[in-house]
Amino acid sequence: MKHTKRLLALLLSGAMALSLFACGATGGDPTAYPDADPSASADPSASADPSGDPSASPAIVADLSQGVLEFSAGLSAEDVLLTVNGVDVPADLFLYMLAMNCMNMQQYLSYFGMTIADVAPTLLDETITMAAYHQLMRQKAAELGCLPTDAQQEEIRTALQEADLDSVRPYWGLTDDSANFIFSITAYYNNVLDATTHEPSEAELEEYIVSKGAYRVKHILLKTVDDSRQPLPEDQIAAKKTQAEDLLAQLQSAEDLPALFDQLMNEYSEDGRTEDGALAAPDGYLATPGQMVAEFEEAGQQLKAGELSGIVETTFGYHILLGLPLTPFAEGETAEYLESYRPDALEALVQQWQEQAEITRAPALETLDTADFFAKMSAYQQALAEQEEAAGTAPVESGGVG
Repeated sequence: MKHTKRLLALLLSGAMALSLFACGATGGDPTAYPDADPSASADPSASADPSGDPSASPAIVADLSQGVLEFSAGLSAEDVLLTVNGVDVPADLFLYMLAMNCMNMQQYLSYFGMTIADVAPTLLDETITMAAYHQLMRQKAAELGCLPTDAQQEEIRTALQEADLDSVRPYWGLTDDSANFIFSITAYYNNVLDATTHEPSEAELEEYIVSKGAYRVKHILLKTVDDSRQPLPEDQIAAKKTQAEDLLAQLQSAEDLPALFDQLMNEYSEDGRTEDGALAAPDGYLATPGQMVAEFEEAGQQLKAGELSGIVETTFGYHILLGLPLTPFAEGETAEYLESYRPDALEALVQQWQEQAEITRAPALETLDTADFFAKMSAYQQALAEQEEAAGTAPVESGGVG
């Protein structure tokens, strides 16, 4: 299977563009925060091994006398599966996107004992949305007069040449036009982004951060887990709770709450410290939904500036939170939001375009069995790679393009 994985890597830049720009997801690493949800750190690999999914049945015998799309879906590359405002989406392009979505999804499925068949309708709908997204991006680029420049076209041609498409074409059934479409995605996206969005003013950026549900808090953490996140002995946990109750009582009766909070936080908080013993985040956290564990987030969002929480228990321990004003922002603190401002603005436009678009599914798409298609394509690619390796004609190893 190593050849199938390597051949997939040859088209990795196109796949990354498909997955990244279809969802418009941006933002920082949630695990950068000590209270971040560990489950948010999972990162699917685009170079997954298709044989890792139970739906890629080893019982399938690939007929290599047929093309990959004919064998896996009963279609030719030029068959139309979707139209977007009258523009056709050919089968080779759509099925490539669908296969990429399947490969990414199977990374998660194995953890839950599920197969592609269990999520097939969702995968198909997401691929339809993705295909429409990128077709609309091209249509809007034409309308706005921001088609790829000569320099961008040259970059695309160079990337296509380096990808050695002749060697990977049998594995995917992509035509030259569809391969060009994939490698052009970034150029179209960037051009439409530049044509429709602008860098925010300070007021616009602040309004955007507020709209993201941002909140700012300081907290005192008394940990009930060790450095490997294993629970402490019960007697130590009980002692930590008693200590948290004592600290809370002191804070609730404080004449100068902010000053006492800082004093107790610097003295007792176990929320990460530098080598010299200083707190890693003495000024607190600017956070948005999804960055912190649920209990911490719920408490933090409810606090107004200057308000004190009760004892908040999370998987990390006992917290006491103090609400802070959202502004002013510290230097560099808004970098993450500044980076996502324009992509989010474009995503809002794209949603409008998608709602207004005329998207028509072809009959062949209505009868497409996603799980069966992916299992057959995986079996075909595996058989083809083994045949070429046995014959000594497998392509030279490559680290991919991008």
